[in-house]
Amino acid sequence: MSSSSPTTAPSPIKDPERMKTATVLALFFCGLFLIQGVFLPYWPVWLKSQGLSAAEIGILLSLPNWVRVFADPLIAQRADRTGNRKTPMIWLAGIYALSILAFPVSSNFWWLAALSVVIGFTFSPLLPLGTTITVHECKARELDYGRVRLWGSIAFILASYGAGWVLDGTSTAWIVWMLFIAGIVNFAITTRMPDPQTDRPLRSGSSLIYLLRKPVFLIYLACIGFAQGAHGTYYSFASVHWESVGFSHEMIGIFWSIGVIAEIALFAVAGRFVRGRHPGILFALGAFAGIVRWIVLGSSDNLWMIILVQPLHAMTFGITHLAAVSFIARAIPPQLATSAQSLMATLSMGIFLGSSIWASGPLYEQFGSQAYYVMAVLSGIALVFAFWLMRSWRGEDQTFCD
Repeated sequence: MSSSSPTTAPSPIKDPERMKTATVLALFFCGLFLIQGVFLPYWPVWLKSQGLSAAEIGILLSLPNWVRVFADPLIAQRADRTGNRKTPMIWLAGIYALSILAFPVSSNFWWLAALSVVIGFTFSPLLPLGTTITVHECKARELDYGRVRLWGSIAFILASYGAGWVLDGTSTAWIVWMLFIAGIVNFAITTRMPDPQTDRPLRSGSSLIYLLRKPVFLIYLACIGFAQGAHGTYYSFASVHWESVGFSHEMIGIFWSIGVIAEIALFAVAGRFVRGRHPGILFALGAFAGIVRWIVLGSSDNLWMIILVQPLHAMTFGITHLAAVSFIARAIPPQLATSAQSLMATLSMGIFLGSSIWASGPLYEQFGSQAYYVMAVLSGIALVFAFWLMRSWRGEDQTFCD
C-alpha cells in the first residue's frame, strides 16, 4: 500500500504467481461472504424462530458489532506492530466455525448473547486484516482490488439465494448448519492467504491514537460511519419484514441477490472510475442513493418497487466501500494500514452500525418498515460529512506521515 493511488490501470493477469495470488485473495472474500450471505438475510429469521422479540433480536444482532469496537483495534494494532496478520486470522476463523455449533444448545437469551459476543470477537477482525493483505498485494502485483473483491459479492449471492432455496424445503434449523459449513470453508481458505510484512513495523506509541488525532481522519470516519449505520434496519429486519408481508424465503433471497448483483457490476467496472476521484465524491454518491433507497423501502412493500431500489445497494454499500478503501490506500502509510482499516471497521461496522441495529429493534417494533426513514436521515448526515471531506482533504500525500 502507498500514500498515493496508481495512475495507470492494472495490467492483465498473465504471470502464474500473480494469477495464484489473485485467486487466493478472491477466495478469501468468497469465504467471508459465504458466511455473510447466510447470516445477514437469515440469522434474524433463525433468532425469531427461537421465540425472541424484535427488541431482543436487535440486541443480539448488534452485539457482534459492539464487540468489534474492542476486538478490531486490539488485534489490528498487534498485527501492525508484529507485521503478522495471517496467524491471528487462522485462529479467529477456526474458533468462529466451532462457536456456531453452540447456538442450538439453548434458546435462552443470555446464552445466545454470550455466543454473539464470541462470534463478534472472532469474525469481525477477519475483514480488516484480510483487506489490508489484499490491498498490499494488489498494489505490489498490480491487481485491480475491485475485481478481486467482487468474488465475495458473487459468493454472497450464491449463499443468500441458495440458503433461501434450502429453507423453503426444510426448516430454519438448517441456518446454523449452513453457517457452520461456510465457516469451515472460510477457515480452509484463510490458511492459504499470503502473509506480507510491512516495511517498518511500529515498535512504540499507539498508531490508533495517532490516527484519531488527525481531524481529516475523523471526518473520513464519520463519512463511512453514518453511511454504513444507515443499513441498520435493512440488515436486521428486511428479511423479517418481507417474510411478515408474505414473501417466500426464495423471493427474499432474490431481493438480497439483486442488490449484490448490482454491487458486483460496480466492482467489475469501477476501477478506472474510482482512480483519481476524490473519496468525498464517492461518499456523496453513496449517501444520496441511501436517502432514496431508504425512503422507498420505508413507504412501500410493492414487489416491483423493492426490485427497483435494490440495485442502489451498489451505491449505498459498494461505492462507499471503494471510497473507504481508496482513502486509506492514498492517505495512510503502510505501517498504519491495518490500524486504519480496523478503526474504519470498528467505527462504521461497530459503533455506528451496532447502534443502528440496536435502535432498529424498538423502531421496527413501533413503526414497522417506517423505521427506514431514520436510516434516510443517517444517509443525509453522511452526505454532509462527504462534502466536508471534499473541502478538508485535497489529496496531500503527507497528511499522515509527519
